[in-house]
Amino acid sequence: MADQIEKFGKLIDTAAAGHPAACRQLLLAGYRAFGVKLRFRPDPRLPASRQYLALLLNRAVVDTLSHPESTVLTSVFLPCELLHAMDLRPMCAELYSAFLNGAHAERAFAEAAEAAGIAETYCSYHKILLGSAYTGVLPRPACVANTSLVCDANNLTFRALSQWYGVPQYYVDVPPRRGEESLAYVTEQLRELAAFLEKQTGRRLDPDRLSGALTHTRQTVENFRSALAEKAVHSLPGDITSEMYEIYASHIALGTEAAERYSRMLLDDLRAAPAARGLRLLWLHTIPNWQQPVREALNFSPRAQILSCDINFEGLVDIDPDKPYESMARRLVASSWNGGGENRIAAARAAARALHADGVVCFCHWGCKQTMGLSARFREELEADGFPTLILNGDGCDRNNSSDGQVSTRLRAFLELLEGRTHA
Repeated sequence: MADQIEKFGKLIDTAAAGHPAACRQLLLAGYRAFGVKLRFRPDPRLPASRQYLALLLNRAVVDTLSHPESTVLTSVFLPCELLHAMDLRPMCAELYSAFLNGAHAERAFAEAAEAAGIAETYCSYHKILLGSAYTGVLPRPACVANTSLVCDANNLTFRALSQWYGVPQYYVDVPPRRGEESLAYVTEQLRELAAFLEKQTGRRLDPDRLSGALTHTRQTVENFRSALAEKAVHSLPGDITSEMYEIYASHIALGTEAAERYSRMLLDDLRAAPAARGLRLLWLHTIPNWQQPVREALNFSPRAQILSCDINFEGLVDIDPDKPYESMARRLVASSWNGGGENRIAAARAAARALHADGVVCFCHWGCKQTMGLSARFREELEADGFPTLILNGDGCDRNNSSDGQVSTRLRAFLELLEGRTHA
């Protein structure tokens, strides 16, 4: 299977520059074929919730590529309940680029972006998205909507894509200060975003549908909170790709019945899972789910597993469906990723304690200045609390920017260190 995917990626590389429409259809054919496999022959090692999640993401990517006229390019933290209530399809940089990586097809688009003047050190998720637009493979969306949280690339990529496609952009500015003033400011922007989407798409936002979407969000958030408590005492067999996929359910898909269903299935699977065993890792930032040494160390391993990625619990705030705009705004303002590094460090320390983590991995994704800048502080604060912390450099979606040998050596040595502490 791996050889077939690699050959498929080479076909995409060949078609990307000169035949964008054919390249897009080839991608769609590949994703659809993989969707059939996920539906009828899912990975039997995965619990039911994670099998469902893989199918959910595959459908999301196919739908957005198939129906660009109803697709909105978004950043991963944008509250998408507005879009779901209007039957619009969100497409975020991280999801799209991760799927190109899964098809072994990311390099052609990264090179296209660099050839257009995008810095080699730019975030690879955003670089690949830009390159896909510049080659014509990524179709023109209905519009662009993004937040300032938390990535610097958000402030550049989505403006550039808006200009490239000639479509309007709405930018939700999230102040770094928490408090009622910031909450009111973001709430008003989200109301304006609703009006913007109505104007650009010609669709009317039904307040009852929006309230219903927030009802789904409230239950999903409650299920994810309960799932975190179960992760403290249970070990769910799984792979690192599933933990990455969960970012979609905990962000972009919030407000849908599908996300609520996944969170409910996950909670049921965790409650039925065996008691906690092996090394238990808290992961900070995105996960290089494509990288073989990480997969070998953590996929379905009785030795070690990722308990959670901090992106998946950064915004689990209280939700009131009767106050949808305020609830969505609170998720942004109160995010542990908002307001500087102190909030994110505090959230990581609290999670490490609550999950009974044996150690923490801080992954410094290529081009992400925030995580790189915080990494030393993460290690200092977490190790002061008794949690050994590995700073691991690499790339979440571009194979050219990471060394398998270095990652393998450092991750293996870290696990051996944790085992030595556990057996001491």
